[in-house]
Amino acid sequence: MTCKAKETIAMNGFVATIKRTRRKGSVGFRLSSGQLVVLAPSAISITELQLLLESKSAWILAKLEARDQVISKVKRYYRSGEPFTFLDQELVLKVCQGAFGTRLNGAAELVVSMPKVKSDWVRNALVRWYKLQAQVHIEQRVSYFSPLVGAWPKSIEIKTYRARWGSCNSSGELQFNWKIIMAPTAVVDSVVVHELCHLLHMHHGPDFWAQVKRVLPNYKDAKQWLKDEGHGLGLD
Repeated sequence: MTCKAKETIAMNGFVATIKRTRRKGSVGFRLSSGQLVVLAPSAISITELQLLLESKSAWILAKLEARDQVISKVKRYYRSGEPFTFLDQELVLKVCQGAFGTRLNGAAELVVSMPKVKSDWVRNALVRWYKLQAQVHIEQRVSYFSPLVGAWPKSIEIKTYRARWGSCNSSGELQFNWKIIMAPTAVVDSVVVHELCHLLHMHHGPDFWAQVKRVLPNYKDAKQWLKDEGHGLGLD
């Protein structure tokens, strides 16, 4: 049997391994064991992928650097200049003195202000901000996906979990880990659909996965992303 050679693209600062998928048009990115894997439809040429990687090189390098920090267990100091993720965005923290508040400044800067700057205060402010963003965003995505799934929850709560991203109980109540808001949008959508489908099937049997796949055909990509990268979500 002849082994098919792996497709790779050498960029300035990283090497991408191309994995061809059944995707119709979208290209996905995954960090696996510290390496960048590009999930690409077979119809997209290497030249097109190289142009896409060039346009996203800054984002990719930031992700790789953040991954290295997680692996080496570099402690966060909650100082200006530290990177944080929010959905598909890479944010840079800016800490300043002033009235209590946390806000986005443009698309890439997360500003935390307080009368006296303390690292634990900054962390607490970030947790509150992320929880609020998670509540707003997830409620919107639940509203979007509920008609597609055919199930509507009685309530949506944002929780802090160590080993789960969401949960559903027999009363129709959904809970989500606020840390998931630090993952890409497609991954958040997958968790939302997963828990909505539990409103119909309180198990992980074939009927459940068939329902998930009907709504999100590429749900396995998000599932793999969480397996590879989920441990890096959070503020510690």
